[in-house]
Amino acid sequence: MGIYIYKDRISFVNHNRPLPPVTIEALNRDRSFDRRQYLNKELKDMFFSLNLIESYGSGIRRTKDALLENGSPELKFYPDNEYNNYTNAVMGINAEFLRGFSGSTTQETTTKTTTKITTKQDDIMKLISENPHISAREMAEQLNLSVDGVRYHLGKMKKAGLIQYEGSTKLGQWIIKL
Repeated sequence: MGIYIYKDRISFVNHNRPLPPVTIEALNRDRSFDRRQYLNKELKDMFFSLNLIESYGSGIRRTKDALLENGSPELKFYPDNEYNNYTNAVMGINAEFLRGFSGSTTQETTTKTTTKITTKQDDIMKLISENPHISAREMAEQLNLSVDGVRYHLGKMKKAGLIQYEGSTKLGQWIIKL
């Protein structure tokens, strides 16, 4: 699978077609796919019982509903022929959101969007979201890291534009910029 981020859309490419009875036309037309076939029903049931999926076949419906509620363009599926063996879901970006990026280049937007967050950085983000006033020392204690280790990750996250610190050293707070 590939995810491609452009200035005006996000493209999700899966290198096969949907399983019957689901078709590209049905993906563009319908909201739910309750009667679809599964190659491995036991695997599907296992993922559901482990809470790794919320329900069967709900992703397309929930995505279409969220885009409609957000005022974004409709989700489109390609190709529109029967011989190409891939599925491309294209999600257009809300025009109002795009106006907020009018000063940045496509490269800047793509770089910020595709920055990878490590597990430690994800843990740091959770601590910041719970307590924006948390210090590097407190983070180090809670994550069982050195203070220098936490500062290293904070520096990487600041450089990537994921977070920033506003205010004085003692009275300031972390801002998550995602």
